[in-house]
Amino acid sequence: MRRLLLALALITAVPIAITATPPSALASSSNSSANMTYTSSTVNLQKVGTVNLSAATTPGGPASALAAAPVSVRLGAPPVDFAKGGFAAASTINTAGAVASGNEIAVQRDKQLTGFEGISGPQQAAVNVQPSDLEPPDQGTCAGPSDSHGTVTVEIINNALSAYTPSGTQVLPISPTYALFDQPGGTFLSDPRCYFDVQTQRWFFTELSILTATSSAQFVAVSQSANPFGNYTVFSIDTTDATNPLGDCPCFGDYDQIGADANGFYITTSEFSIQNVYPAASYNGAVVYAISKTRLASAAKGGKPPTAARYQITADSFGTSANGANSGPYHVSPASTPPDGTYANNTEYFVESNSNQLSDNHLIVYSLTGTDALNHGGVPSLQATEIVSESYAFPPDATQKNGPLPFGLANYGATSPTGLQADFNAVQQVTYTNGQLYGAMDTGVGSPTPTTDGIAWFNLNPSTQSRGLSVQVSSQGYVHSSQNLLYPDVVVNGSGQGYVVFSVSGAAEYPSPGYIAFDSHSGPTGNIRLATVGSAPEDGFTCYPAPPANYPPLGGCRWGDYSGGAEWNGQFFLMAEYIPPSPRDTYVNWGTFIWTPSSH
Repeated sequence: MRRLLLALALITAVPIAITATPPSALASSSNSSANMTYTSSTVNLQKVGTVNLSAATTPGGPASALAAAPVSVRLGAPPVDFAKGGFAAASTINTAGAVASGNEIAVQRDKQLTGFEGISGPQQAAVNVQPSDLEPPDQGTCAGPSDSHGTVTVEIINNALSAYTPSGTQVLPISPTYALFDQPGGTFLSDPRCYFDVQTQRWFFTELSILTATSSAQFVAVSQSANPFGNYTVFSIDTTDATNPLGDCPCFGDYDQIGADANGFYITTSEFSIQNVYPAASYNGAVVYAISKTRLASAAKGGKPPTAARYQITADSFGTSANGANSGPYHVSPASTPPDGTYANNTEYFVESNSNQLSDNHLIVYSLTGTDALNHGGVPSLQATEIVSESYAFPPDATQKNGPLPFGLANYGATSPTGLQADFNAVQQVTYTNGQLYGAMDTGVGSPTPTTDGIAWFNLNPSTQSRGLSVQVSSQGYVHSSQNLLYPDVVVNGSGQGYVVFSVSGAAEYPSPGYIAFDSHSGPTGNIRLATVGSAPEDGFTCYPAPPANYPPLGGCRWGDYSGGAEWNGQFFLMAEYIPPSPRDTYVNWGTFIWTPSSH
């Protein structure tokens, strides 16, 4: 869930754009203390139940049915999720220079790849009890083996999942995520993620939930074998935090992300109040949960549920969440490792950018060291360091090509929708392999004020020694064109070779899935390629000025909130949101696309 902010504190704030500097000139950094404050504890995982994924299909009819008239209209974010990227005011802008829009990368269509349409908005609505539209899909991507179909890739979104062979054969009917997590229909779930772990040979699925007005949970479903279509044991972590002295709980863990190293499975969240939400939400900082992978796998087969080491990070050099400051650590992204990759030595890394400000040129890298302690119920040590990076800035909403607007015209008389909300300037998914951390974020591009959305990418070289955590910038740079690039994810194999995946939208393009090749040393290379071409503008219910009851103004079409990808047996599977040619329903027309690039 991305926090919606444009109509709130930052409506008049203009982000400072970045300076496009050659990567070679930026390949160095300085380390300093991150001024981190945190508390650690252990929490219990509770067993929820056991489900069979092949049987977790909708009771309401075939998964391909379209929702003709949704009973209710829902967002991908609940009413509590209102702010879109930190809590900066204009007075706190850290000037990071001005950007040039030159050296743009060409966009071209790739007609050789293998790709197919994934889950669409109407299909998602159809498989849920009381069909319900929502925006955005929040894609999660994983790939691995199966008993009956060989290699498969799984797509999980708000609030449905499906699985496909590399050629696009659907081998799991579109199914509701409430069934996967053994919950009743209508349960609020958001921010799904998935990961196949090559060491334990298990599939992991997660999603956050606001259960009631006074309680919340983080669900984790773990397969009982390497077969993704068999039995899963579902666990929950209570994220209500009702006794937190920082204030305004009961709370929930927003924007959950997952990672894994050789020893642990990691979930990070950003803790918000459930009840004190608008116009000023209470924010308590970032929370990290660290769980032994082998103990989770054992518990999925009937063993005792493990404990999780819990870290509540309330302050770092980007700010503090103490005393209702509504700032501080936010969107701390854990690293995962490709199936053919090399893990860090007994260490898990996390990366955070400064989304409390509209522009900056620093990153904070965290490390959990001694993660083998998780196998014995221990609490590894957490440390952090701040580094100087390339500049990045809050991105503007993305434009899109003019086209038909049946929903907007019929309901609002609108001749154009609002722009697509780009990501805030926060690091998305992070990958660790072969001594490097790879990541990216959206950034504003243009001078003197940002006019389009581009990508800031980085390769970091972290190490933990007796003197502490040290991080060097191996390389970094930007990807931008005349079109907007939204929600990037760096997807690489164990050697650091792969792709950056994102959505493309602009005056010349309807929202479309795009990507660019990525080299472990030099970063993105070649032209931006479109996996397919979007068929129309985004014309969903969040694009227009009257949001559903009890929601704050939306400020733009809800898009994303993330793209994704995975690699298995040398094959890449990339996923992004776009506008497909398939039938829409009344309220939404978004869809997803899944593809395997033709070549690196």
